[in-house]
Amino acid sequence: HLSVVVTAPQVTYFLAGDASYTQELMLAEQVDGVSMDRQSARRTLARVHEFCRQTPTVYLPSHDPDTPDRLANQQVAVPASLPAFLPLAAA
Repeated sequence: HLSVVVTAPQVTYFLAGDASYTQELMLAEQVDGVSMDRQSARRTLARVHEFCRQTPTVYLPSHDPDTPDRLANQQVAVPASLPAFLPLAAA
C-alpha cells in the first residue's frame, strides 16, 4: 500500500490508495480487505483519521464510488468543528 498527500493552499488531498475501501471505513477506523497485520492496519487508519481531524483533508480512496464527487466538491473528511461556545451578540 502507498498513499500520497498533496498540499494545496486551502485543503490537503490524501490519495489513499487501498488504506481503506471507503471514507466511511477510514472514519470508523475499520480494517477492510486483505491485511497481513490487522493491528498495524488499525493503527494506520487511526493515524490517517487523526491527520484528517487536524488538517482540512479531502480523502480519496481508490475504490470508494464517492471519491470523484468529494474531489469535485473539495469535501473534507472531517468538517471543522464549531467553537466550544458562541459569544453573545452585543445588545
